[in-house]
Amino acid sequence: MHMQLYYGDIPLCYTHSVAMVLHAYGYDFQPPYLEALMAMGNGANFLNDDPKHPLVFFDNGEPDISISNCLQMLGFEYDEYYLRPSDEMDIVNIKENLASLLKNGPVIVGPLDMGHLTYNPNHGYLKGVDHFVTIYDLIGDELCLHDPAGYPCMQMNFTDFLSAWQAESIAYKRGSFSMWGNLRRVETPSPAEIYHKLSLTMKERYESGQSNVIQAYADSIRSHGLNSQQKQLHDFFSFRLASARSNYLSHFLRKYDLERAVLKEKMADLFGQAHLANLREDFISLADILQDIAQLDNQFKEKCLQYKGRE
Repeated sequence: MHMQLYYGDIPLCYTHSVAMVLHAYGYDFQPPYLEALMAMGNGANFLNDDPKHPLVFFDNGEPDISISNCLQMLGFEYDEYYLRPSDEMDIVNIKENLASLLKNGPVIVGPLDMGHLTYNPNHGYLKGVDHFVTIYDLIGDELCLHDPAGYPCMQMNFTDFLSAWQAESIAYKRGSFSMWGNLRRVETPSPAEIYHKLSLTMKERYESGQSNVIQAYADSIRSHGLNSQQKQLHDFFSFRLASARSNYLSHFLRKYDLERAVLKEKMADLFGQAHLANLREDFISLADILQDIAQLDNQFKEKCLQYKGRE
């Protein structure tokens, strides 16, 4: 019997924001399905180059680019807006663009810096943490938004929201004040076509991503353990997120590629075990588990790189 599909409180703000906006446009795609199409939860990358205590994220994609990819895979066109670092900041223009998109329905916005979302009682501890929400109305200078971190029907002053939306502390963004709206479905790709597009995306991300990160991380933990910053990241975020992503992708792949689906299922289980070893501060066990994950990810990577697609 294969692993059941997980539903629950997982920090997939970008996916939940896309699901909410698609629903408003009349399309009912479930978050686990959308998250599989985001192709975020494969491989890993170093966020810093500390030889003893590196910070590692278990993904090889970026949320803003993945939102665009996901919408395109499903056959949607959309209007988008963002400010590159070289662009001049024009607050009136940003507001006008948002208001224009809102005429057609809610808008996906992000990345945001959670440290500036003052309706969240923990915002003071969340500076530099990236986030996505949906805006569904703009009344004068008041934004109405749904925040998938557990804050529906929030209101925030537009000027106050800009400091979050500028996302100065978020390194990966393609630009500040990023938004997607005015969705229209111009194609209805078949499930097989969607699987093909996803497989190409996974192949491309492995080709361009960092290699052997998980094995290197296992070696570093075996030698140096974890510092408080690493441990906190794993206590609250990374292993449970990686487990859910692997679970969702496994369920999606099961219809098309059983070998890849089984590898992802095993990784989902091991990431759950990694969370428990981290809580126990059993760093030797954690290193062993991560080494097993690294081997499975390498097998999964090989199968992704071998993907040829439709003849």
